[in-house]
Amino acid sequence: MWTALGIVVGLAAPYIFGVVEYRTERRAQSISLTPREWIAKIDRRIDDPKYVLGEKLVDFVPRMQQYTKTAEIVITLASASIVLIPSHLSKLPTLAFSLTLLGFTVLWGVAFVVWMSYCYEEALYDPEWFGARQSSTMFALGFGAMACFAIGYVALSLAIAHAIASGAVLS
Repeated sequence: MWTALGIVVGLAAPYIFGVVEYRTERRAQSISLTPREWIAKIDRRIDDPKYVLGEKLVDFVPRMQQYTKTAEIVITLASASIVLIPSHLSKLPTLAFSLTLLGFTVLWGVAFVVWMSYCYEEALYDPEWFGARQSSTMFALGFGAMACFAIGYVALSLAIAHAIASGAVLS
């Protein structure tokens, strides 16, 4: 039961993010991996926006490095948590939910990095290729991984705390 629930949540997380983001992205006028820079308006009225979109394009590589590093940290934490759960705790059936979600964290995190790299390479050769579908998929994989990680880790913490409180860990 706990494993099945983990599978449902693990599969639903990126799907929900993807659907919501796609509906938002379809309305966007311009979707690009090389967005334009924002320029601060120094002399403006209070009602005017603080920033305006400039014409200069911003390179995606620094952002891609930050996203990749964040994904690496989450993937490492999820993988280590799966491997390092003490063997006497693995008999708790409620841990199946957490371990399943942490497994999906690794899957979606790696898929996010691979998809982002693929999209970047394709966009270098054809900037028009990157659109709402590609952007929404990238968003869904990244935030799906983060959601699985957060839910899995909270569930893991609660299961271990419950086991310690009930004395199940000491036996």
